[in-house]
Amino acid sequence: MSDINIDKQRKLLPIVAAIAFFMASLDTTSVNTIIPYLSGVFHAPLAVTKNIIIYYMIANAIFIPLTGVLCQKYSCRIIFCIALCIFTLGSFLCGISHTLNQLLVARIIQGIGGAMMLPVGRLAIIQTFPKKELVKALSLVTIPGLMGPLIGPIAGGMIATYLDWSMIFLINVPFGLVGIYFALHYFPRQSDKAVRIDRWGYIIFAAAIALITYALSLYSETQNYTPPTIIFCIGLCLLALYWVRSLYHDYPLFSPTLFKIKSFSIGILGNLVARLGCGAVPFMIPLMLQRLMGLSPVACGVAMLPLAFAAMIAKPFVSHSIKFMGYRNFLFINTILLSASYMSYCFVNEHSSWTFIAALMFITGFINSMQFTAMNTSTVLDLSAKRQPAGSCLLSTVMQVSMAAGVAVSAILLTLDEKIHLHAVPATHFHYTWFYLGCITVISAFIFMFMPNKRV
Repeated sequence: MSDINIDKQRKLLPIVAAIAFFMASLDTTSVNTIIPYLSGVFHAPLAVTKNIIIYYMIANAIFIPLTGVLCQKYSCRIIFCIALCIFTLGSFLCGISHTLNQLLVARIIQGIGGAMMLPVGRLAIIQTFPKKELVKALSLVTIPGLMGPLIGPIAGGMIATYLDWSMIFLINVPFGLVGIYFALHYFPRQSDKAVRIDRWGYIIFAAAIALITYALSLYSETQNYTPPTIIFCIGLCLLALYWVRSLYHDYPLFSPTLFKIKSFSIGILGNLVARLGCGAVPFMIPLMLQRLMGLSPVACGVAMLPLAFAAMIAKPFVSHSIKFMGYRNFLFINTILLSASYMSYCFVNEHSSWTFIAALMFITGFINSMQFTAMNTSTVLDLSAKRQPAGSCLLSTVMQVSMAAGVAVSAILLTLDEKIHLHAVPATHFHYTWFYLGCITVISAFIFMFMPNKRV
């Protein structure tokens, strides 16, 4: 590839990956908003209609673990194009569905494509850019992931109100086709046909992650914790079984030697803990605005725009901050600030001014955005080319599970506080929940203290 083509690749690849991230994120959050509306369209109980979300999540959980080894064997270019084709086809089938069962099948197809798009897009960035440019490139790609949950409720509400609900899905089709064209030209194509796939290991690991993800989704929707706890424990047992298998298998899906790399093992653990708070934000803030301020879901989406705006303008500051402080110091300080930003919502009540709430959301969005980029980059920074596919894939899996866990943990904390403080005003329950989330998040700051203090 000539220098001009390499330059074009480095300019266009992050944009293509970012568009794919945005499509998946926007689709998921906009669909979540209109579930009650679709329940009426298909004349189905809300509990059944929610399978539109759950089936997509399970499809994601099953196929994310496979993407790393597929990219290694067939190249990011081929797998990303296949992922876009499947997601675009799934979106089209969702848009033309006439029954709920048809929509559920289409969502499974869409979920398979969405599962592969995110980790493959990140891996392509890691393979293409040198380490000194990695933070900047990943910063561009993570912006859509932060904006999707904020714009999604607005888009979903407006489309359902003024257009046909099918447009939420059909709008993905032209973007998907454009993405396929550019991916064919600018995604990396290095591959190793000799790579072998541990099929049984994949089945065990995928089943474990699917069960854990499903259990976490149930935690956030019920007060009867026995069924999800049983499912969660079965998932953990399968995860333990996979770990034992990987120790003795010649070609494991995720080699245990990955965790001998200090930055990766600390990054994975730090991500897992920190994202419990990060994952709670898109759930807690809209719920707080609805219950305390009486806003509709669409109005909540508009009110949360300071989060998205702050996430966008924070990106240029990340690389400069890490260059000055190093990854370890930056993550330690930023995580403490992130914890403090969550605890600051303890001062919000039904009488708070919109200026005050908007300022808090702006601060949270700014710090959150830098946290995502720094955590993701530091985790994969020291991986060799051979270990990058598995490492990036495992990071994506941890991100999905921990974000789902964030919603589950915040829902459980909120429910428990409502039982403990029976006669307290609604704001009090949110105050305690935000405080606990801040306490959980600050733990990850001390995990990141063990991270090597490398600079960009």
